[in-house]
Amino acid sequence: MRVVVDQDLCGTTGQCVLTLPGTFRQREPDGVAEVCVATVPQALHAAVRLASNQCPVAAIRVIESDAGHDERASADPAPSPVEAERHAAKDQCNSGDTMGRFEGKVAVVTGAGAGIGKACALAIARGGGRVVVADIDGSAAIACTAQIAAEAGHALPIAMDIADEQAVAALFETAERHFGGVDLLVNNASAMHLTPRDRAILDLDLAVWDQTMATNLRGTLLCCRQAIPRMIARGGGAIVNMSSCQGLSGDTAQTSYAASKAAMNMLSASLATQYGHSQIRCNAVAPGLIMTERLLAKLDECMQRHLRRHQLLQRVGRPEDVAALVAFLLSDDAAFITGQLVCIDGGMLAHVPTYADGGNSCAAHPAGDTESAAAARC
Repeated sequence: MRVVVDQDLCGTTGQCVLTLPGTFRQREPDGVAEVCVATVPQALHAAVRLASNQCPVAAIRVIESDAGHDERASADPAPSPVEAERHAAKDQCNSGDTMGRFEGKVAVVTGAGAGIGKACALAIARGGGRVVVADIDGSAAIACTAQIAAEAGHALPIAMDIADEQAVAALFETAERHFGGVDLLVNNASAMHLTPRDRAILDLDLAVWDQTMATNLRGTLLCCRQAIPRMIARGGGAIVNMSSCQGLSGDTAQTSYAASKAAMNMLSASLATQYGHSQIRCNAVAPGLIMTERLLAKLDECMQRHLRRHQLLQRVGRPEDVAALVAFLLSDDAAFITGQLVCIDGGMLAHVPTYADGGNSCAAHPAGDTESAAAARC
């Protein structure tokens, strides 16, 4: 057992567990101080736990670990992508209530070569569904399909661009010809390669706006238009559109991306309204900080820590977290859920804007802590 205090979050230094003398060691370079509870007098254990429970910014964590378990590893916010995928596969195989939930179903997943899309394709295949793995990166689609096949699943890789109307039509024609129809659709493909150029309104290249809308919004619409008639022919179906928390709040950049995701939310509600009587359900999922391999390569530890400050949960999200939600919304377990937007963001959008600075507490910063000093912290 130990206590971990994130000093980038904690604004009450000297007023809580940090008053315990001589028990902390500094771990560089991430700026996290650790104290082993075993070195603290027994009489203070309850006080330490109370401080953890009452900390307004979740800066203090009491970590309980099994005997023989590596405590330092237990504090890590997330395993590597490979480890997370392995654990997800094990969990799915050991979960009897999810096995076979997609038997007899055919799913099309776009942007399924990596990240969230790949995790969704794997989750559906592990549930017994047959999956069309569509991605603009053909080699990534093939690799995902090979992994599904290695687990005794059924999948078909297709390299295509969802911004191309003819390519989208060919995608669904191939799915129908190969698997007999379409029951499930996950619209995950997104023009993420454009986000570094997706700037504030006055600095935005209109070509970036047009290309983002062509992929994120128009591409999603094209896939829905192809899927709906095929779902109706099979008695109904389920669609999940991958939105984003960016579509629910303003930002200093990513104007095109945010606008496309906001529009996708209304597209999802419209689809659910217009085709509910045809037994077609449609929901949108809005991920927050989900640590895909692509995002991991873009965000340094300082930025990750900054973003995590605004979450209510202690770790970053994983593609498998989103895939579990998507699989639920596609399944019969969610048979009475449609027209909804579900955030999966660790609570990032669920709190007051001042949460990461200590909420409304006057003790958020120690005396003498200037605004400039606070701003200088990651």
